[in-house]
Amino acid sequence: MFSPEYIITNKTLSNLIGIEVAGKVISLAPLQTEWEGRLRQEALIKNIFSLARFVGNALSIDDVAKIVKDEPSRDDKAGVVASRIGVIGKEKDIQQILNLLNATRLVEQLAYLAGKFKQGDFGEKDLSQIHLLMGERLMEPKDMGKFRDHVEVPFQIEDLFGWYKNVGKNEIHPVNKAGVMFYELQRINPFQDNNLSTALLFFQLTLLTEGYGLKRIWSFNEEVLKSADVFKISFDSVERNGGALTVWLEFLTRCLSDSAEKAQTKVLNLVGEAPIFKSDGGKAISLTERQIVIMEEMTLKNEMTIKEIRSILPMVSDDTILRDLKGLIDKKLLRKKGKTKGALYVIGKIRSYR
Repeated sequence: MFSPEYIITNKTLSNLIGIEVAGKVISLAPLQTEWEGRLRQEALIKNIFSLARFVGNALSIDDVAKIVKDEPSRDDKAGVVASRIGVIGKEKDIQQILNLLNATRLVEQLAYLAGKFKQGDFGEKDLSQIHLLMGERLMEPKDMGKFRDHVEVPFQIEDLFGWYKNVGKNEIHPVNKAGVMFYELQRINPFQDNNLSTALLFFQLTLLTEGYGLKRIWSFNEEVLKSADVFKISFDSVERNGGALTVWLEFLTRCLSDSAEKAQTKVLNLVGEAPIFKSDGGKAISLTERQIVIMEEMTLKNEMTIKEIRSILPMVSDDTILRDLKGLIDKKLLRKKGKTKGALYVIGKIRSYR
């Protein structure tokens, strides 16, 4: 019977506490429906883009955003979607984004139904369904949702899901349970292709079902897949340490904690009529109404061009906007990357407020 080995270190414990605190704050924050919808969409875009980029997809985040915002149906083909929204790229890259979007929708639907009917015993069929969606129009039908032809794979998967369905919250923290599944599904490598994507989506399904959805406004893929080298080192640590998942869980919970804190900061900077932004040191910073408008939008996007900023302040002159931006840069709330008209303004060191 499968039984994971790991130690709950102070790092992991601290990370889990950070996730719990941020999750509670986000659940209680009186966030307007419109803002919550925008935050969810931004998180969805970043999660899909981060995973797609990690596995070699060449589309930009702007292209991914266009596809997600178009809300294509499962039957829409890549060429039709690309033509409709003006995305130029390889058909397989566009199809991969469509597949990720469809698989994410399935995960959210499964989690919703599990919560509504108090069911959460997901198994091999759910994993296979996720993989099937990931392979549509990209893989041979015979390989979609089917375990690869290796004698050990079915037994390993059966053993893993036997543990997954029977282990309780009093035995393992739900986030660690999700982390164990994420690692093992990659290690077993049950399919011909798309194993990382399928494992990560099942990881998301477990988090959602176990009550760690954070209103679906955190883009944890962005943190988990930030560095291929760090990800590989953390993954390989299990084998180096004789099968112990300790370092892997430290890495994964830290990524989730960082993502949860960022989501919490966004929420807290948006609730109320007069957001109070704080410096990295915790000191409240006084802003003008125009600067608050800029910072509200920046907390959603993390980075913006002058053209994008102008679109949210259409009645304000460029000189005034530039003065407002300079003030935000001086207060270290924003950073400027580049010196030409195509410069990018990036969110700086902001912490939660109130």
